[in-house]
Amino acid sequence: MAYPPPGVTAMSEGKRQALKRAGVLSTRAGRVSSPLFEKLTFFDADDRLQVKYEMLRSHEVDRLAISRAATLFGYTRQAYYQISHAFDEEGVAGLLGSKRGRKGPLRCTPEVVGFLVQEKQRHPELTASELAARLLEEKGVELHRRTVEKIVAGLGGGGRRKKKPPRGR
Repeated sequence: MAYPPPGVTAMSEGKRQALKRAGVLSTRAGRVSSPLFEKLTFFDADDRLQVKYEMLRSHEVDRLAISRAATLFGYTRQAYYQISHAFDEEGVAGLLGSKRGRKGPLRCTPEVVGFLVQEKQRHPELTASELAARLLEEKGVELHRRTVEKIVAGLGGGGRRKKKPPRGR
């Protein structure tokens, strides 16, 4: 039996939704120019996990040059190395990629903010870099100089200002 069955497109809406839910629906399917994805319906350029795996396989098994493999599968050479490293470290799970954004809890706890504000009040001559060094020494928490500057300026840990109440019209 031929795949897909006659009258069914290579990518059903159900599959597209499943890939989207799993976080592997590719936004770069149009960049994939590998002949595998042009001729065979088994390969789906919208499946980011499959594209990454096939890119790595094309270098390791088919002996394609890394730059050529990366180009054929819509990635840069640098991205190839990152994907390869993730695969070496985590196997196929590494091909999923990591989620963007914060990886853990905020370091700017009320205790950290309080410490920085108190230190700045006691020693106004301290720079943000010096405060950051004291914080690391005293509390074991590492913060960037700019984050410390924002905290002592009264902006809070994440640098977000409180919203102003809406003006009357």
